[in-house]
Amino acid sequence: MIKARILILAIMFVSTVYAAKILGVLEITPATDDLDVKSVEMQHLTNELRRQAVLILSGKDFSVLTRDNLISLIPEDEEELECLENSCAVDIGRAIGVEYISQGSIGSFGGELSLSIELYETMSGKLLSSVVMESQDIKGLLAAIRAQAPSLFGVMLPPESVSPPLQVEKPIEVAELPPMPEVSKKSKTPFYVALGLDILGAAVLGIGVYNNAYMNNLYKDYKNMPFNLNEEEYKNEYKKVEAAKTDRNILYVVGSTLLLTGIAFHIYF
Repeated sequence: MIKARILILAIMFVSTVYAAKILGVLEITPATDDLDVKSVEMQHLTNELRRQAVLILSGKDFSVLTRDNLISLIPEDEEELECLENSCAVDIGRAIGVEYISQGSIGSFGGELSLSIELYETMSGKLLSSVVMESQDIKGLLAAIRAQAPSLFGVMLPPESVSPPLQVEKPIEVAELPPMPEVSKKSKTPFYVALGLDILGAAVLGIGVYNNAYMNNLYKDYKNMPFNLNEEEYKNEYKKVEAAKTDRNILYVVGSTLLLTGIAFHIYF
């Protein structure tokens, strides 16, 4: 425990003197025990990740711990070592005294290799960035590390070091759209014809309804006629009922025809 504290104080002293922030890149580990990836291949991926971090952070007041540096900072005491192995990346970063720490794990998903890398700020424990890469083989993951390392470690750089967005010297000229062609106005004559047919049809149907009530009254009077009348009087009253019924039917047919014709004018014209 004393050794670990001395190492932490030594690193803090060195970082203060040189005013450089330190990044520790932990070894990439397998997500499962049955992963068909050799330890030497995972070490090669870790070395490439460290190399990309050095290239990106070079000259920006950052220093990246090498693998030998990390090994020398790991506690030799077995109890401390076991405690450190069970800790998360942030706890390990604090234990070895670095400002930033990254860790990666490789697994298998959908028949392909999947590499997940995370970057933390050890003081706050904040996750700064993370990337996920997928490939069918180790070489593909190696190329993916080179491609995605700038987005992973770029968040550590100050904003002024990031390339400004492309400035457009001249405003983009937007082509004027041709004027819309004038739509010819439809004649309102069919509309007025249709409206007239609607009104006339409704009026004829209204007369038919009135005539139907008149026929019902005649039929009621016919049913209530006294029995002492002669046969001729019965026939005359019945003829009145049949005539009113015929008028009603004619009015219904004419009114419906006018309404349907008006609707047809509305639809087709």
